This record gives sequence, C-alpha cells and structure tokens, in this order.
Amino acid sequence: MIFSGPDDGPLALDRLPDWGARFGDAAARLELEIGCGHGGFALAFGRRHPERALVGIEQRKAFARLVAEKAARQRLGNVLVLQGDGRLLAPRLFAAGSLAAIHVHFPDPWWKRRHVRRRLVDDRMSSLLLGLLAPGGLLDFRTDVERYALDAVARLEEVGFRNEAGPGGFSEAPPDELPSTREKRYLEIGQRVWRLRLRRPPG
Repeated sequence: MIFSGPDDGPLALDRLPDWGARFGDAAARLELEIGCGHGGFALAFGRRHPERALVGIEQRKAFARLVAEKAARQRLGNVLVLQGDGRLLAPRLFAAGSLAAIHVHFPDPWWKRRHVRRRLVDDRMSSLLLGLLAPGGLLDFRTDVERYALDAVARLEEVGFRNEAGPGGFSEAPPDELPSTREKRYLEIGQRVWRLRLRRPPG
C-alpha cells in the first residue's frame, strides 16, 4: 500500500508523478528522504523550508502513516510521505537528474552475512542515488555505525560521488543541520554520528 496522507488516494506508478502539480513552485527544489522513521527530519524540513519540497519514503507502514498524519495536521503541503521500499519506489517516482538532495539517515546496517544484500548502500543503489541527483546535488548520509560508515564512503566515492570532506573523509554537522528523531537522542548523550556530504559532480 502506498499513501501520502489520511485524505489522499494511492499514487499511480505507471508514469512519473507530476511534482509541479503536487507541490507547485516548491517542486523546483525537490528532495527525497529514504527511511523517514518517526518523521523528525521530514517535519522539521517542511516547517523550515516552505519553498522546497520533500518526498519521504518509509518502509514501515505504521511509521509512514504516523508521519503523514502529522504532516497533514501541521498543514505541511510541501511534505509527502509514501510507504514502500525506497529501492523499488525511487526509480519509479523520480526522473534521472531531478533531485536537489537525497537524505539517508541511520539505515539498518544488516549485520548478518545473509542480509548484507539488503543494505541500502550497495553498488546498485549507490549508482541509482547518484543518477537521481542533479549535477551538484547533495547526498546527506548519516549513521551511528562506524563500520557501515567506512564501507559506505568507499562505495559511494567509487561510483562517482565527490566527497565535500575529501576522499574517505567525514563531515562535521553544518550549523543549519536538521537532526532526525534518532539523532536528537544521540546528540543528547554525545554518541558519535558519522556524516557524509557527497555531491554529484557537475557536468
């Protein structure tokens, strides 16, 4: 099931959505969050950036519905929440080179060897993320798992991303960063977060 809010019908996937019709002028700066969880980032984004549009994809149905209902109550018309697998939905929702930014915050590291193929940042998905971004577009990746961070930075740079912090480097939190619900807890207890700010090269 795919839904965007308590009053919205299903989103057709037989063609690319008309984001201009859905978001108006905000569609000129279209962003994606994969795995919006409890919605801390998505809702804060909607409030702070009314001139930009965010599509959030969350695989867990209960979480997706909760965030969609919160966005509706707060009248955040620039935030759309969909339930489903981001790996399958993203290429059906967005044209190549159409996204200004993609946000991936604290994805499941899938520790067991038989589950590694489920990781979000694998070779196929890394290439997909790069292709969906406009030239100069940002991939904002955060994790609390060092091993996953090291694997992700190597893989993402290999497929063609340019690292703002230099090859293999991790970024400090920018002053205007919006923390996710999970990251707020980490900030309170001082737990390390590994941040990657990667760009699709221009041209």
